[in-house]
Amino acid sequence: ATYAPMLKKDMAPIDWSKTPREISCQVRGLIPWPVATMELHGKPCKVFSVKILDKTTEKAPGTFVAVTKKGLEVACGGGEVLVITELQAEGGKRMAASAYFNGHPMKL
Repeated sequence: ATYAPMLKKDMAPIDWSKTPREISCQVRGLIPWPVATMELHGKPCKVFSVKILDKTTEKAPGTFVAVTKKGLEVACGGGEVLVITELQAEGGKRMAASAYFNGHPMKL
């Protein structure tokens, strides 16, 4: 067993300068409460599931790389890329990211 601190709401915002592995652990560790969050279209959005891609990019951490059938690809620290596969927009239902972006197109 290892010591883990009490979960707090201020742990929820995702720091995109971290590695994809660290972000993935944060997302999994904050379910069911307080749930990892990010900003999408200027509003808070909960992130429930992510996958690490074997892909790199030159874009700055936190920049959206692409919207694919898998979900939203985001640049992370070290030039690596992570894909958000399940999210919940403010006032909406929890859903697959690909389904969300079918109804809410995003220009990159």
